[in-house]
Amino acid sequence: MTGTIQAKTLRSGKTYLYIYLSYKDPLTGKWKQKTIPTGLEEKGNKRKAQTLIKSVIEKYSYLEDEPVSLTKLSPEITILEYLQVWLEQKKINVEPATYESYQYRSQGIIRFFEKYHPGIKLRDVSAAILNQFFTYQLQYGKINQKTHKPEPLSVRSTRSQRSILYAVFNQGIIDGFIHTNPALAVQVSSKKNKDFEEELLFLTEEEISGLLTFLAEDIRFKRLLPIAFMGIYMGLRRSEILGLKWNAIDFEQQKLSIQHTVVRAKTVVKKDSLKTKNSSRTLTLFPAAVQCLQKVKAEQETNKKFYGDEYQNAYGYIFTWEDGRTYDPNYISASFKKAAAAFGRPEITLHKLRHTCASLLINKGWDAKKLQYWLGHSDISTTLNIYAHFNKSRMNNAPDDLDELSRGIQCLF
Repeated sequence: MTGTIQAKTLRSGKTYLYIYLSYKDPLTGKWKQKTIPTGLEEKGNKRKAQTLIKSVIEKYSYLEDEPVSLTKLSPEITILEYLQVWLEQKKINVEPATYESYQYRSQGIIRFFEKYHPGIKLRDVSAAILNQFFTYQLQYGKINQKTHKPEPLSVRSTRSQRSILYAVFNQGIIDGFIHTNPALAVQVSSKKNKDFEEELLFLTEEEISGLLTFLAEDIRFKRLLPIAFMGIYMGLRRSEILGLKWNAIDFEQQKLSIQHTVVRAKTVVKKDSLKTKNSSRTLTLFPAAVQCLQKVKAEQETNKKFYGDEYQNAYGYIFTWEDGRTYDPNYISASFKKAAAAFGRPEITLHKLRHTCASLLINKGWDAKKLQYWLGHSDISTTLNIYAHFNKSRMNNAPDDLDELSRGIQCLF
């Protein structure tokens, strides 16, 4: 594997340095390339970029590793050994953030089998054992970080572990180690499915005003104000908000393009790919949104002058620390959680602000397809689910509406 430094000029007109890795694909024997951004502008940084090549080659050396041939593995392979082989294959085939999420979710599987079924072979894992695992996870699958005592793992997390096991056993069938998938016979359904549905939250205009005013006036949470605004009124996901760059904003045409995200599994990953193909969209900026972004831009320009050469926002992110560093997505979520608790509404989360955006637009008469595009839903059923929940919440107003409508005939009774 070799690495070279090349310059690339972006649409913004700025030129940055990239590391181009050349490596031989272990399966085909053909040479391939992978481009790694350094975050350094071309001028005056070539020597610094050269020093990064060695560490980048070490990080991506796995690209040349000979893949494990599953058919050469012993039929005596244990479930945990096979899980590790499966993870290693995923490391090559999926995005780094996705791979890290697989790793993280697999830890609960590993802990359980090491404790209760050490050394059990892949072929000997039955549906009964998996049922025991899921039951255990729903009761004791999470360790409280403060008390260090076991507590129930969420149904959603337990189901994600089932998805991993289902895929592992499917691969086992393909590779001839087992004939049936034991995960197929077991479902994580200790309650009715509707009990596990995401709880939707719709803030009223008065509640929105109260929340944003609180964020604006509390020095601890002031940096969250424009982020919350983008969630409530633009309906953006956390990854989309933190992934916004200035080159995605067209103040003249008053347009905002969603084209980049910042996500975290174990490490922070910045990428130009979105959650789904429908996530890529262009939204119209209204006056308050323009005003919000222009204020952020003015503050950022002031910070640039103050920090000078130490300013670090090479890629032009909109929402950053004062010195230009990008936020850790988990920090923003945790900070918003503290703000919501201090506001007296701990049930409000950053993601649930999207629900409020949907409710505001539904009230304005938006149809489902228009709302689907604005929110970037890949499946119309997700949008319709929000419609259904919001309309159900509005049913509480029906008695007042019917009282007003029936006043003309009250004299009949």
